[in-house]
Formats: sequence, C-alpha cells, structure tokens
Amino acid sequence: MIDYQEAPYLELDNYKAPKGIKCIFIPMDDNKKIRLAYWQNSSMQSKIRGTVLLQQGHNEFIEKYYETIQELLDRNFHVICFDWRGQGMSDRMTNDIHKQYIEDFTIHDNDLFFIVKKFININLPKPLIVFGHSMGGCLILSVLPKLQNDIKAVILSAPMLGFKNEKLLNILIGLFSFFVSSKSYFPGSKPNMGLETPFEKNDLTTDYKRYRRTQNLVRKLPDIRLWGVTYAWVKAVKKRFNKIRKENWAENIKNDILIINSLKDRVVSSKKIIEMHKRLPNSKIINYSNAEHEILMEDDKKREKFWKNFDEFMNKLSI
Repeated sequence: MIDYQEAPYLELDNYKAPKGIKCIFIPMDDNKKIRLAYWQNSSMQSKIRGTVLLQQGHNEFIEKYYETIQELLDRNFHVICFDWRGQGMSDRMTNDIHKQYIEDFTIHDNDLFFIVKKFININLPKPLIVFGHSMGGCLILSVLPKLQNDIKAVILSAPMLGFKNEKLLNILIGLFSFFVSSKSYFPGSKPNMGLETPFEKNDLTTDYKRYRRTQNLVRKLPDIRLWGVTYAWVKAVKKRFNKIRKENWAENIKNDILIINSLKDRVVSSKKIIEMHKRLPNSKIINYSNAEHEILMEDDKKREKFWKNFDEFMNKLSI
C-alpha cells in the first residue's frame, strides 16, 4: 500500500472511533486532498463478507457514522468512507471554507471513480457494496453506469434525487443568474453562519441523543461543518438532476439496489425517489412512514428496522 499522509479524526469521551481505524489523506489529480478512513476487519469468528463503501450526505463527515461503521464491522465487512471534497476535513473548492461550493458534480464522480479503482480495488476484498445517504446517494447512483462491474450491490438512504419545491428553485436559479456570484450563498438557502440549529427546529432526526452527539463533534472542530450552499452548488445539483432524469439513463443500470425512503422527509423529495425506483430494473424500495431524513441517526427502534432490511437484502444476494 502507498504510504499516504496520516489524517486527523475526532472522538468524544463517550463516542470513539471503531478499533483499527486508519485515517489518511489521498491526493487527487488536481492535488486536492480527500480525507479517507478505512477499517480492515480482524474478526476471526467467520468469513469476511466483503467491503462496504459508506458515503455521507451534504455537510456531513466521517465521524458522524462511527456507530454505523461499527455495526457494519460487526456484520463482518471491511468498511471505507471519505469526506466529499468541499466538506468535512477534505480540501475545499473555494477560499471561504464555510461555503459548499463546487462547479460540477463530475468532480465528485471522478473522485469516487479514482478511490474505487485506485484504492478499494487494490487494497480491500470484494464484493464491494456501496452505501450512500442523501447527496452521497445521488452521487453513488450517478456513477453506477461507469462502475457497474466493480459494485455488487447498492444501498441508497434518502437519496437526493429531487426537492419538493423544485419549480420555485428553478425560477430562483434563473432569476439570480444575472446578478449573483457563483460563490455567493444561494438566496433562500438560509445559511446559518456557524450557528447551531436547535433540536426542536431540525428536520433530520427525531432522536435527541444522536442529534446532540453530532453537535458535540462539531463543537470540537467547528470548521468541519459548512455554513450554507452557494449558487454554483445549486446549479450543479440541477444539472445532475437533469442528467439522471433523461430517458433510458436509469433503465440501463443493472445493479441490485435497496432504497430506503422516508415518506415524511423534509429535506429531499420522497416522490422523486419513488419515481426513480420505478425506473431502476433491479431496485427494491422500503418506505418509512415515521422517520425523518437521516434514518441512521434516528431512534433505536427505527434503526433496528433498517438493519433488518439491510440484512434481508444482503442475505437475498448471498453476501
């Protein structure tokens, strides 16, 4: 294995990284560094089942998923994840480290392609299962046409495939294109300028304990969290939606896909997720009626249901 630069990671007194973490920076072709963490399962109890690439959504970071990573390790998988460029502890794409800025999601595609081909395929065992939440789900799905042969199965958790108020969003994109800089905060995106969102006003989870845990991680390193999205990022999202909604795009994806969809999601459109499911020939969708956007940050009962769905999906595929 190449001798990569060691990268830092956060822990709390009561929330530690799973044992065996290796955290590194991987340089991309443009010399931007991606922070990546991986765990090579040392379990001797049963055969290793493969590798899970776990990818978070917009404005998230590796540490938020320690609990989920441990649950995957307990299921005898190796685990790998990385901070998307522009967030977490990966390099930003603008001098203002508080802004979510990217010119085109193709940049994310290239990073994902590089990490699968140049790191995972070389250093970790197959089969490869990719697991994407929200924006991560959108990006995972987007790259499948190029990586179908590398990936055995896919789990998409509340994938960002559309928003409820897209018509208004598209009007605003056109309206502000004449006088808003691409690096400006997008009007209406409500940047928080570093202020915390109280639990009572959050639209991500009903579980106070896990929401508070994420807040405590951010307090240790406030710059790990972004303040808001830019006009460029919103345009990049719109362009990606247009791409994946083209006729015959999804219909040619043959991977087995499990989709977890929250019908009361207030962040992404559950209807757009259902529409995509109907186009993907080998997908299964499970609709949750009482969960918010982040199923893996929900309460124990909802998470138990998720893991039952996950295990049934893996068993059906003999993984």
